[in-house]
Amino acid sequence: MSLTTAQILDLAPDASSRKAGQDQAKPQKWAGLGRAGTVIWGEIKGSGASPYRTVADLAGPASKCTCPSRKFPCKHGLGLMLVDAASPLAEGEPPDWAAAWMKGRESRAAAAETRAKEPAKPVDERAQAKRRQAREDRVAAALDELDLWLRDLMRRGLAAARSEPYAFWDRMAGRLVDGQAPGLARRVRALPGLIAAAPQPGAPRPEAALGLGLGRLALLLRAARRLDALSPEQAAGVRAALGYPVTAEEMAARPDHADTWAVLAHAVEEEDRLTARSVWLVGRASGALAQVIDYGTAGSPLPPAPATGQDFSGSLAFQPGDPPLRAVFREGRAGPAAGAALPGAGSVAAARDAFADALSHAPWLERWPVRLGSVRLGRLAASTAAFAAGDASGSLALRAEPRLPSLLAVAAGRPVDLFGLYDGYGLQPLALVTEGRLYAMPAQGTQPVLLQVA
Repeated sequence: MSLTTAQILDLAPDASSRKAGQDQAKPQKWAGLGRAGTVIWGEIKGSGASPYRTVADLAGPASKCTCPSRKFPCKHGLGLMLVDAASPLAEGEPPDWAAAWMKGRESRAAAAETRAKEPAKPVDERAQAKRRQAREDRVAAALDELDLWLRDLMRRGLAAARSEPYAFWDRMAGRLVDGQAPGLARRVRALPGLIAAAPQPGAPRPEAALGLGLGRLALLLRAARRLDALSPEQAAGVRAALGYPVTAEEMAARPDHADTWAVLAHAVEEEDRLTARSVWLVGRASGALAQVIDYGTAGSPLPPAPATGQDFSGSLAFQPGDPPLRAVFREGRAGPAAGAALPGAGSVAAARDAFADALSHAPWLERWPVRLGSVRLGRLAASTAAFAAGDASGSLALRAEPRLPSLLAVAAGRPVDLFGLYDGYGLQPLALVTEGRLYAMPAQGTQPVLLQVA
């Protein structure tokens, strides 16, 4: 198998790596190129006396290079895969260093499978309960402080809140981090950005955005105080929103959802010092949507994930929550897509209903994935600068962003299927299907292009 150029570029950890990888994608720069199944390898001259040895498994996708880069994949890994995408490498016997890497991957996979079958180690339930209670107490204190802060803020009014410096919001967020409620801290830190944002199509006015953000905080706070009155899945969703992690034991007990999962899009965001990558999938048979989130740092890169436009044939396990969305990969393998399609795509009215249903279960949700089928993209009648996706049942405003002109150009006035995130005001497009082809927004960066991935 080979990945497409768009799928490979979507794996780049940042815009500079993407550009550097394209610079390395020249066959004349490489020596000893070859492949064995889904594994490819080659050597490329670097700054030292010895060439860098690069190997990649396209089925992961995963790569390894002897260069000193801390980015994964590095520019050489991207370049090697791009060379293969342009012209598939010839089959051959892998050199010793590539064979050793392949054997190591097989050994690690076998060891992981063995560990999964081993009986769980005994747990000190008393110590575990003590740690759990200590965190509950800290979170309860953080909720009390947030409640007092919100009440004081609302007594002074939103106009006064808009004049507060960033330090005002950051102090409260810091207290929530200390209280082990990082999910609440993230929401508080986002509030000054809502105030400072300029009005734009498909987004609420700054004052409305601030009021909405504070309202969601208050609703989440109220729900956190009533966990005993909620269903187990709803309570789990609240705890996840507060920032409680889901333990390995909890995930082990979750059922598998087997399907052929179409990978629609990747999205990469910076959260404090972490890089968060969301992989958006939809089951071809079930039509279920899933979001797999991984975090990485400079010293701990993001794990391999199926590329945009591929199919993941296997199982996902959904984390507790209502409505279910966030998931983790279980057993399975990525491969070429069965076809470019958006299972479960429906009308604009159906998308609005899906968003309303999600809010009825978790009213503090900030956005929700929706699928639109056979919609046309065009200007809103009331504005020459705003665009929307619409059909006979209504329309959704499109968020203004640099890649919107490319989206409109690819659609070219034809009916298209559209996948994106809706927040009640506007739709942030992530992928588009037209004439049997899947186009996706680049995972990161602001370059005004779409990538054809399948």
